[in-house]
Amino acid sequence: MSSAAPECGANWRKSVDQISDRAMRYRAQAPECRPPGPPICAFCGSTSNVEVHHVDGFEDHLEPENVIWSCRRCNVRIGIVMARAGIGRRTRQANPQDQGAKSLGQWLTAVLSMKGESDRMDPSVAVEMIRATPPERRSEFAREIWEIRRKRGTDHS
Repeated sequence: MSSAAPECGANWRKSVDQISDRAMRYRAQAPECRPPGPPICAFCGSTSNVEVHHVDGFEDHLEPENVIWSCRRCNVRIGIVMARAGIGRRTRQANPQDQGAKSLGQWLTAVLSMKGESDRMDPSVAVEMIRATPPERRSEFAREIWEIRRKRGTDHS
């Protein structure tokens, strides 16, 4: 019987191309993906605000040789240097306010795709767009839709 630690990511349902950067950071903090040893910054020796650092700059590379402990300060400073040198991948910051539907057309494409009435958008992308659209904007879209339906005479059930 083997007592080896579980392989990093062995039980995750979604692949890295299907998750957000925030989810990748959470995965990197999973016990089976953490670097060995106590959480001490490999660059300055700090024990405050220590997190997983990806040596090659790619958060989806969770191999043991690519992760080390780093304090937040060193991680940010190294990230800036790596970005200037074109090493690694910039983190995509997810701001739900910016990812929601921007127009009635986008909204309708997402809704129809989610309902299975259109193949113009992947249903998972449609769900994310709808979830990311602020409630006030959803209400605006609903008012626009009813206004169009009233003009066409299709506002009756």
